[in-house]
Amino acid sequence: MTTAFTCRLGRHCLLTLGLGLTALPAWAYSDLIVFGDSLSDSGQFPDVERIALGEPGNLRFTNRLGPNYQPPAPYGEVSTQRLANALELGPLLPSTSILREQLGLPDGNNYATGGYTTGDILASITQPDGSVVDAGLVSRTRDGYLVSVGAADPDALYYLNGGGNDFLDGLIVDPASAAASANTLADGVEALVAAGAQTLVVSNVPDVGATPAGLLSGQRQAFSALGGGFNQALGERLARFDGQVDIIRLDIGTLFEEVVAAPADFGLATDVALTDVCFSDPRCASSAHGLTSANPDPDKLLFNDTVHPTTAGQQIVADYAYALVEAPQILSLAGELTLGALDAQQRAIGNELRPGLQSDELRVFVQGDYRGDRPDTFDADGLPESSQGGVGIGAVIPVGRGWLGAAVAQRAAQMDEPGEFDLEGQAFSVLARQHLGRLGVQTIVSGGDFDLDLRRQVTLGKAERSLKGDADTGGWAAELRLDYRLTAEDSAWYTAPFVAYRHLEAEVDGYTEEGSKANALVVADQDLEDRQLELGLMLDRGLEGGVGFYGEFAWGQYLEDEREGAEVRLASLPTNSWSGETREREDDNYLRADAGLRVQLGEARLSLGGGAQGWGGEWSPHLHVGAGFTF
Repeated sequence: MTTAFTCRLGRHCLLTLGLGLTALPAWAYSDLIVFGDSLSDSGQFPDVERIALGEPGNLRFTNRLGPNYQPPAPYGEVSTQRLANALELGPLLPSTSILREQLGLPDGNNYATGGYTTGDILASITQPDGSVVDAGLVSRTRDGYLVSVGAADPDALYYLNGGGNDFLDGLIVDPASAAASANTLADGVEALVAAGAQTLVVSNVPDVGATPAGLLSGQRQAFSALGGGFNQALGERLARFDGQVDIIRLDIGTLFEEVVAAPADFGLATDVALTDVCFSDPRCASSAHGLTSANPDPDKLLFNDTVHPTTAGQQIVADYAYALVEAPQILSLAGELTLGALDAQQRAIGNELRPGLQSDELRVFVQGDYRGDRPDTFDADGLPESSQGGVGIGAVIPVGRGWLGAAVAQRAAQMDEPGEFDLEGQAFSVLARQHLGRLGVQTIVSGGDFDLDLRRQVTLGKAERSLKGDADTGGWAAELRLDYRLTAEDSAWYTAPFVAYRHLEAEVDGYTEEGSKANALVVADQDLEDRQLELGLMLDRGLEGGVGFYGEFAWGQYLEDEREGAEVRLASLPTNSWSGETREREDDNYLRADAGLRVQLGEARLSLGGGAQGWGGEWSPHLHVGAGFTF
């Protein structure tokens, strides 16, 4: 037996069977709290068809699962449930479920309810007895969220959608009523912000005209036009919060336009009009892929009934929201790559100031370096696969009881996960070392100017989209190092404990992504800073018999242990920016070990060295080769 839910986004299409109900035998966000209508409802109403067959279950507004997509098969998950799972905050439980109350099960934080208008959504946030689930014969009421909790959790992620039922219930009939409904939804946002919410996902109302319901209503164009007015008014209200809180806007209408324009990319049917047909409702069921067809397959269709997406559509929306939530963290790694290039330049040039490599003559050198994965970078979801490399030339001259030099290098860096970033450009360094008795003083200052090619991969159901951007980046780095020689001045050995401080700053110019209108972001300028303190012991033996070597062991600490994500805004809805969660470094400490060999061949001095840096089980290798010629 099947029930068609067609008249609106949920409420009055329920429980027409007249069955009585009885009791039946990871992210840093703290929670996902949802308000909305049936597009986000994770199970407020009982699944009466499943209950009639002796199995408890909750209704969700999408298709049932296969293989036959009929009761007692459960309904698939909606997009907000899938988003919660992706954020490791699942399961997303309904707030006011009739069945869960009868079974003595705890309530959740998803207040979205099938049939809710924007006024109902606002009540579920702000009003006593504001969360109402009315299934006809049975109903349940709870206080709205803020009435129950008082203050909003500032560490939670809040999700709001709504407006569809205002169209289908006839509440929106002209531009003025469209703007009024949008402002009602925005009132919910304002109440949450006033109560302390810091990060909110706010969805535009989907294009109701571009649904089977829009086609059946005969008002497709009117619905689409009024939907545009609703979203414009919503954006104007949300713009007031720009810079105060993070608001992640979802452009579902543009997303679905991309899906319909390239259905094969999403694994959907190419032989039907996806905005005209559906899976389960007899009034719009596809003869090729619908529930009563010879080969029913909801994964080929965008809509399950006249307004609700299939599970395939739900996954596309969930992936879309997840990509926007995580984008600031991914894009901020471009700045980390720039800092890494500057740090690698400093370390490479430092090899050219080792005491055992110097002479009383002008020395011209060429050098190359490579650094592998950097476990010390800021990444909230696994270690980025990055590498750094450079080739440079420079000169060192004796000055007083030390040396002064300069160098230039061509540098390149690459990161493959979680974003694909390529960096190329030049770095310039000045370097100096002086000996004041047993005290050694060393300083290196470097600057860099680089080009960044950035690619962010987005998964949308079965489709992949590549968002591309280009940016100028650069910065500077400085190091001061003091060591105290323990060996005699005339010894071939230079053995000394040392302390070093490094300061790095990077800038990444803003840019706009290309490649997907619904996903493209405007990325603001980024300014990053990193500071490091290091204590260690250096061993260096000068050239004797044409052979010398060095070793160094150090403990270090990063003095910057957290970073904001990149500030971004949706290019298609640029009213609000967000930067996401603050990321924390996995380890503040590190160990570093280096060793190398140098040989004299005539006037040439060749060196080869390497080592590793890391903490715990994650280590980053580095290599250095060089050749110097004295004059």
